[in-house]
Amino acid sequence: LKTAFSELVAQAAGSGGMTTALITQVLVTVLRRSLSSTDLWVERFSMLSDPQIARAFSDMVARPGAPHSVQTLAHTSGLSRSAFMARFSETFGNSPMTVLRQLRMRHAAQLLEANSIGIDRIAKAAGYNSRSSFLRAFRKAYGCDPSDYRAAARKQSVGNSL
Repeated sequence: LKTAFSELVAQAAGSGGMTTALITQVLVTVLRRSLSSTDLWVERFSMLSDPQIARAFSDMVARPGAPHSVQTLAHTSGLSRSAFMARFSETFGNSPMTVLRQLRMRHAAQLLEANSIGIDRIAKAAGYNSRSSFLRAFRKAYGCDPSDYRAAARKQSVGNSL
């Protein structure tokens, strides 16, 4: 991508063709990675085919801590509960609540890595009213307690900055 931008800025002879080829290579690489990754890219690409499911998923991503339920997400999508469940599961390969739990855990992990707000506040931000429920879900998702995850993220951050 840096090379493509450099070509675009340079405006040297043949830069148009070179930039087009490089951008195409970048897009193909991103698409290939999205097909083999469990990252957010997979979710972003898979939902493009169904705008109603995309609407519900976008709400889940934008507000992971909200009190979502299958019924509220179906309403957001403008579908019946059964049609929403079927189409969501077909699009993502998991139920809406499983995907929501994954999004909530990612959100919690990002909060743990980014700042030092308390575990109780992170649990609430991730949609958990009970600290113990949050701890169980986090341990299941990441194999460690949130405080251990935060410590490891800080240690890695310090190691990367050296």
